Amino acid sequence: MGGSGAASVIVVGAGVFGLATGLALAEAGLKVRMVAETVPGRTASGVAAGMLAPAFESVLDPPTPQSLDLLRASRDLWLGLAGRLGVALDRSGAAAVGPDAWVQDLQAQLEALGLEVRDAGRAEMQTWTPGLAPQFGRALVTLEDWRIEPQDALAAMAARLRELGGTVEAGALSDRDLADSPGPVVLATGADQRLSALAPELALLSPIKGQILWRADRAPPSRVIRTPGAYLLGSGGGLLAGATMEAGRADLAADLQAQASLRGALAGVIPLLPPEGWETRVGVRAASPDGLPLAGASVRPGVFLAVGARRNGWLLAPLVAEIVTAAVTGEDGGRWARRLDPSRFAPGTGEVQA
Repeated sequence: MGGSGAASVIVVGAGVFGLATGLALAEAGLKVRMVAETVPGRTASGVAAGMLAPAFESVLDPPTPQSLDLLRASRDLWLGLAGRLGVALDRSGAAAVGPDAWVQDLQAQLEALGLEVRDAGRAEMQTWTPGLAPQFGRALVTLEDWRIEPQDALAAMAARLRELGGTVEAGALSDRDLADSPGPVVLATGADQRLSALAPELALLSPIKGQILWRADRAPPSRVIRTPGAYLLGSGGGLLAGATMEAGRADLAADLQAQASLRGALAGVIPLLPPEGWETRVGVRAASPDGLPLAGASVRPGVFLAVGARRNGWLLAPLVAEIVTAAVTGEDGGRWARRLDPSRFAPGTGEVQA
């Protein structure tokens, strides 16, 4: 693999889509050259929480309730990928904590999707994290939702790619540089529009700014906790809380108003969390019109796309990598390839069905 006789491919972007796709291409025997202006740990993927959450994302994020099977299929691909990388998957599940009406509504939605959930009482809830508001006497738990530590996984993917003969370079390539490439080009550039002349589908994407809060002076919860408007989990040895969804914004400036809203959501469930002392982390994600990625061939010959994850980049990365690798190598992309085909928004195509 990755030997001197292997076909070459350029991957632009070193977030989880770029690295997962580059790694899949290298595992398929191609020589991968990855070029990125931002190092993996500082991409939007590096800022993210690393949740692999098909259950709660299906009911809490409006674009995806009809995509549960797709989300679960990609989550399951993490079993093999994490094993090859030697990184841990947290499969302890996630819990919803909040007002009774909100919890009951989530339960009804999850059960309507055929997902198994269970109740947790107050005694169990108190073992997850200290300081839960006393008015919440029950929570909802699902084992469908997992998590991976982003920084560990990004570093492991970059290292494995290099082991297979690939390179990861800091820098930028112009659309002319890429157009002149003799081999395939994969664009995993997030919300960046600068290469839209090379792949017009990039113009479909819109940015979503996300802010996450982190602090080292509070013990992290023992499992992911979802609340109305926020989540809490342990990451990097501290407590991580997120995340804002600021549609149409592509700046990386910390926004105090958005942070205040996030802290307010947290205070409704854990009142003793101090409002000060948080470190703010900001990333910009890309969203397609239907909230699902563009994965596969561009209308531009020789150009392939791995972009537009909205808020499920970590969850969908192995499926996107599989589909793009199949497109590059001329293989069948499998059941979900048409659902994520970048051409699905072309005039006259109509709605794509699973």
